[in-house]
Amino acid sequence: MKGGLHFRPDLLGLDASYMPRKYSPVWKVPLPGWKGVLDEASAKMTSAIPPPIFFRADDIGAASKAFDALCRLFRFYRVPLAMAVIPAWLSETGQVKVFRAAPVDEDLWNWHQHGWRHINWQKEGAKSEFGSDRAPERQYEDILQGRTKMERIFGPNFVPVFTPPWNRFSRATLKALRKLDFKGISATAPFPPGVKSLDGIKHYSTCLDLHTREVKNPAGDFALLIDQFSGLSKMKGLTGIIIHHQQMTPFAFEFLDRMLYNLKYVIGARFSSFKETLKSPDERPARARLR
Repeated sequence: MKGGLHFRPDLLGLDASYMPRKYSPVWKVPLPGWKGVLDEASAKMTSAIPPPIFFRADDIGAASKAFDALCRLFRFYRVPLAMAVIPAWLSETGQVKVFRAAPVDEDLWNWHQHGWRHINWQKEGAKSEFGSDRAPERQYEDILQGRTKMERIFGPNFVPVFTPPWNRFSRATLKALRKLDFKGISATAPFPPGVKSLDGIKHYSTCLDLHTREVKNPAGDFALLIDQFSGLSKMKGLTGIIIHHQQMTPFAFEFLDRMLYNLKYVIGARFSSFKETLKSPDERPARARLR
């Protein structure tokens, strides 16, 4: 197991010429000395006890070479992966291909809802499908429509957690989720001002987005990414890392392979999942009220 997969694209089903249409400049080509930098950061993290970590893969809707490769990688390390499914994107044909790579009842996968159509409804400012510009009744209808489809497709394997597109949501979103009996929300954004938490809904906070990185200086952003990775050891409580497999280059896959290896075998991190925490009686959210 030393060094993980000893990475080669073909081990994940990717041919030598594979390259996604869109990707962050930081992942274009391997940066000189990147393995040593990551390994050094990992070694320093062994002096602390890192919090439980979960991985979340966004924008699941159709199978692809990248999706298949991602599933192979997480199955190799036996690390759970929260699959954030965009309900409107998942066709009947797509379901067959997705489940071929990730069988619906395989315990590693946490199938949960990623909005409805991943459409930006904000008239200005940061993008959001469930932001302040959307009427509460429209939000409720979309979340209900998405949940209905998720339950039909995934049955008992559907995990009642909601990931809002672009990681942003409003008070109206939380109210709709509570009415529809969701048990969690996963986002980088905190709860809206005045709402630290919501009775019955856990906040699965994410702090590191690996692939949707808007940068001009790849070397500078890689240094920032390593700092963010190192910062995991200082976090308190369950902490999430976001993956966008459609934007993963061969270098991005190689980095993720080595990062998973270091987390599991060097740092000794504990990996958790939505399913595990929802079953845990020890994780009780603080009470709060939406007015």
